[in-house]
Formats: sequence, structure tokens, C-alpha cells
Amino acid sequence: MKLRALGMWANLAVAAVLMLAVWLLMIWVGSRPAFKTLIDLTPQQRSTIDPVSADLLKELSAQGVQVELHTFFERGGALPQDPFQRQRRLIMNRLHELTYMLLRQYAYHGGEGLRVVDHDLYADITGTREAVQKFGVTSTDVVVVSVAQPGRPPRHRTLSLEGDLALVEIPETRQTNLPMPQTALPVLKNYKGEEALSSALKSLLVQGTPVIYFLNGNSLDLQSPTSSTGTSYSQLFVMLHALGLDSRELDLSRARTVPEDAAIVVMLEPRRECADSEVRALHDYLRRGGRMFVNYSWAAQTDWNPTGGELGKLLGFELGPQPVFHLITDPRYGAEVRGLDGDPRVSKLDLSLNPNHPVTLRLARSSQMLQMDQARPLQRRGDQPQGVRYESLLQSGPQAWLAQPDRNGFPDTNAPKLDSAFGAFDLGAVIEIDGEKKPDGSAPTGRCVVMSGLFCNNLGMGVNAALCSNVFNWLVERNVLLNIHGSRYVARHFELKPQQAERIWWLLVIGVPGSLLMLGMFVAWRRRDR
Repeated sequence: MKLRALGMWANLAVAAVLMLAVWLLMIWVGSRPAFKTLIDLTPQQRSTIDPVSADLLKELSAQGVQVELHTFFERGGALPQDPFQRQRRLIMNRLHELTYMLLRQYAYHGGEGLRVVDHDLYADITGTREAVQKFGVTSTDVVVVSVAQPGRPPRHRTLSLEGDLALVEIPETRQTNLPMPQTALPVLKNYKGEEALSSALKSLLVQGTPVIYFLNGNSLDLQSPTSSTGTSYSQLFVMLHALGLDSRELDLSRARTVPEDAAIVVMLEPRRECADSEVRALHDYLRRGGRMFVNYSWAAQTDWNPTGGELGKLLGFELGPQPVFHLITDPRYGAEVRGLDGDPRVSKLDLSLNPNHPVTLRLARSSQMLQMDQARPLQRRGDQPQGVRYESLLQSGPQAWLAQPDRNGFPDTNAPKLDSAFGAFDLGAVIEIDGEKKPDGSAPTGRCVVMSGLFCNNLGMGVNAALCSNVFNWLVERNVLLNIHGSRYVARHFELKPQQAERIWWLLVIGVPGSLLMLGMFVAWRRRDR
């Protein structure tokens, strides 16, 4: 009997020792730099690219644009013994793998218009040297993006694998209670390959500097372009500068005509109707093939809500004087149930996008949420002139209504009782106007984008920046640049403070094995009399 009890305790001791050994082995393996690499460099969604990038490559191929992607990668050899250099080599090998996988996707979607060239100094010394001299490459582990548009000289841009296509963090040496400080190892936090390549293609396609004129005669003082207030437009000016556009002011009451170098004429929040001379100048500009962007909004002061006036008659649109409100959807029930009202948030309208127009096609395809505030109803005029075409671009949801004044004269946030008062209203439209025919029989086409509410001031740019950039890129005929999004790669990582690391160390080394040992002893005690 004693031998049986002794054997049981011996089995328990051996099992505890083996379990402790396995636990310590798991901790040791998980702390190795090689396995840290596997954890930090999860490829995630690297097997596909964003549909927007795929559409960009197909459009470039259709337009005859030749794209070349040249890689100059340092071939890996034996792993260094130094932990820092070893970790960095593992990261670079992983970046090579992710980039090769991404370039194969680009080559597939780009078709015959895109060529990937992998330069290897050991396999092709002459060709690699010629490419290095041609592109001015001075370091290894870079990708050169080269674009040749029809009738224009080729242009290129060099992207660093470690600096442009990835975010590599080198943490500081951390002091712990251990005898020696932990080695500071680099960690791959993010891979931005698709974002970097698509953005490089975008920048290389831009030719020249289009000039945008902002009308300052019939709008309120929109504050300084550097103002950070929510109602100003400083973020819009920053975005236009990033798009390679030059912004200037224009007073048509003095100039009487739109300058010949104007790529777009912009009128933000007009508070009065345009004068007859201003209307003639803008109409003549559109008939010459000009581009225009008008952004109306609702104001509490009644005479600050122009409806379009003579300009609206010539372009076939008009705006109502009342603001458009929409029921607040209850997330518990969805849009099929009547939403909430009586709240100031009813003025914020979620936008339904035209899925067929180039400005909104990709945004609609990606189901991107956009919002507009202080909007008024926009509609096509019944007496639309000949040669003018109106196309709805943005609409409100189906539970929108025209707000009526309450007893204090402010718009009533309570919704009407009748279902017939609800509906969807146009909030944005694209208007095209045929110009005068030239002697060769051709006729230019003017374009005007009209918005009926605030969406591109500082408050709205956080949500609507992609729509805003699409509007301006489309007006200057940069159709292939509409809405290029970044990479979908998101690294999963976290960082522990020294106190947290110490607690986890005691939990892993003492807590878990000790708990298992105590559980085994309890089971043995319970079974000793059986």
C-alpha cells in the first residue's frame, strides 16, 4: 500500500516537473527574436490589393500609360549572430516577400501596360548597372516607380523599402530587474506597400499646376486659410496644395472676366445672388469649357439663402430656402424603422451616392460613409435651357423632410406627422453645358458641381476628404487619380510597461506552475482514501 502511495506521489512529481519544463520552454521560445518576427510580421490581407488600386492600374493601361516597377534588393545570406542585425535581416526578408507578392498583384492588374523588373547584380551585372545609372539609385532595398505617359518624357520616383514602404520601429534599450538590459530589437509595425506605390503613381501622373480661383465678392469672409476653426477652410487649402493645385482669389466685380489660366472657379457659401455681370462672366467661362464648383449652405438669416438666381436659370438648377432634416436612425432597429427626431443632430445628413458617376463610383463601391450639414434641397428646374444636362450626384436618405419654422422662428427639429412629407432630396449635382462650336465642328463642354450643404469645411473634411479630392481631381480631368486609398495591412502589437512585464513574469513563472501543482496535490489528497 505504501509503495502504491509512493508511486502515485512520484508520478505527480514527474508530471509537475514535465509540465513546468514545457511551460518554461514555451516562454523561452516565445521570447526568441525569430519568433517575435513571426508574431510582429503577420501578413494578414496581403494576398489581394484594394479594388481602387486595381481600377487605377486598369485605367492606366487603357490610356496607354506605361508603368515599370524596378526592384533593387540586397540578397540575403547567412543570418548574423548579433541579435539586432539578425532581427533586421529577418524584417528585410519579410519585406522582400511582402513586396514581391504585392508586385505580382500589380503586374496582374496592370496587364501589358505594367512591367516588373527584378535587378540582380550577381545574375545580370550589365543590366543592373545600367538601371542604377538610369534611375540614380544610390542604395539597396529600393523600388523605383517609372511612368511614361503618351507624348511625354518618362518620370520616376525611388521608394525605400524600409523608409517608404514600411514602418520599422527601433525601441530604446529597456532596463529591467534582470542582470543585463534587454536588447533593443527593431520591430515591423506596419507595411504600407500598396499605399506607397499607388501614391507614387498618382504623383508621377500629375503634370503642371492647375490654378483654382476662389470668388470673394459674394461670399462671407471665410477667414484666413490658416485658421483652425471648424467653420473655416484651412484643411481644404492644405488638401489642394497636396494635390498640386494653386489657389488664388478672384473678384469678378472688378475683373469682369475669368482669367484664361483658370482650371476651376470656386464659390463657397454664397450669401447673395451673383450680379448680372458676374453671371455673364461665369457663363461665358463655362461655355469655353471651364470648370466650376459652387457650395451653398443654409443660414439662419433669411436673406443669406440665395436660390441660384440668374446663374441657376442658365445652368438649370435651383435651391429651396428651407433646411433639409433627416430622422436619426436607431441602430437597434435599422433604417426600416422610423427614426428619432427632436434633436439638433437631424441636420446632419448621411449621403447616398450616385454609383455610376466617376466622382462617387468608387466611394459608393466601398460603402464609404459621408455626411453633410446645413443643407437645402437642390433640384432641376422645369425650364432647363437647351444644351444643359443635370445629373444627381448626392442624395439624402428616404426619411428627410423640409424643416418649418417653430414658434421662435428657428427650424423645428420635430418631424412631420404625415408620411407624405418625407422623401429623398438631391444635395449635390453635376451640370454639363455645351459650348459654342468651333470652326472645326468641335464644341467644348463646361462642367459645374453644385453642393447644397456644408461638407468641405474643417468640420466636414474629417469625413468627406475623399469626396472633396475626387471633385477637384475630376474637374481638372485627373480621372485616374480619384480616391486612391492606402494599404489594408494593420499590425497587431502592444507594448508593456516594466511594472506590467514584471507582474506577467511572476504570473508565468510562479503563478501558473504553482497553481497546477496545488491542483495536482488537491486531486491526490481527495483520492487518497479511494
